[in-house]
Amino acid sequence: MSYLDEIRAKYDIRDYQEPVIAIPDLPTEGIVLIVGTSGSGKSTILKTIGNSGQVQFDPHTPVIENFSSPEQGEQLLLSTGLRSIPTWFRPPATLSNGEHHRFVMALCIDQGINAIDEFTSVVDRDTAKSLAYSMRKFYNKQSAKSALYIASCHRDIVEWLDPDYVYDTDLCVLEARRSLHRLGGRPELTLTIRSTSIKYWQYFYRHHYLTTDISKSAHYYVLLLGDKPIGFHAAIHSTNRDIHSYWRGHRTVILPEFQGMGIGTAFSDAIAEIYVSRGLRYFSKTAHPSFGEHREKSPLWRATSTNKKSRKGSYLLKDGTIRPMKGYGGNAQIALRDAERVCYSHEYIGKKPDDNVN
Repeated sequence: MSYLDEIRAKYDIRDYQEPVIAIPDLPTEGIVLIVGTSGSGKSTILKTIGNSGQVQFDPHTPVIENFSSPEQGEQLLLSTGLRSIPTWFRPPATLSNGEHHRFVMALCIDQGINAIDEFTSVVDRDTAKSLAYSMRKFYNKQSAKSALYIASCHRDIVEWLDPDYVYDTDLCVLEARRSLHRLGGRPELTLTIRSTSIKYWQYFYRHHYLTTDISKSAHYYVLLLGDKPIGFHAAIHSTNRDIHSYWRGHRTVILPEFQGMGIGTAFSDAIAEIYVSRGLRYFSKTAHPSFGEHREKSPLWRATSTNKKSRKGSYLLKDGTIRPMKGYGGNAQIALRDAERVCYSHEYIGKKPDDNVN
């Protein structure tokens, strides 16, 4: 008897036989979460019931260029919570695990893959919950409600993904949750805003979508989840020929693992409310589509006369050269770049006195 045979006999090792996986009759619409322990048949079920092909991308081509079109890429990356715009212009090989997983989820949708395996298996649990919530929001916006099958061994995403159905591969039980998520909604997060110093900017600056610069004369605020800093906001005092004194948003950053959950817009609204409640005026200008579209729809914000309009003319002298601008260090090209960027521009008007009256 060979040594290998001795080991097989010692541990009573039998010849391997492929387990028989019963393929359930799953719904053909809604989000269907297939959840269970490793080896319980999730991948086998996905391969049988949906398109679970491997996503295709070039690891050395910028993220945004891997989509069927830049416009489609922009919408899908925002929908999966990959909202740090500079990240879109980096190659996938340079992304973190969390960023890469969001990128792959966006590609799955772009490439028509409706059966997603190992959902959130390679990311931290904060990112997992954020991505799950982003996928639910994306699905809700779709006019065609064909099934999206998602498999995961993690049960902590159930309340955040809010699936229409859950199939438990360990129990072989299908649960309809359609009525449950209509009544429930996502779990609540308890967040705290604190006034802080500029030192916190070092934790957030690399995640800002445009620039790492920040004014040293601003007011600074940090957003905390428990003791963990997850957001940063700066507001700066300004004046112009029409308004003697007002405040405006200067920087807003949410850590990537918490993006896509609506935290950034809620944080921005809360800061604006602080100033308006003191009898001050508060404005904000942004090129970020998520912030801009939120304010376009929100009754708390009012579009200004420069909303979504080019301001290039105001940056030029009569001879066509760029007039000197404060805050640009004499760099005319940067000033012109900002002038040519079409931004959302709004004033925060806050809640009306009767908004809280039932």
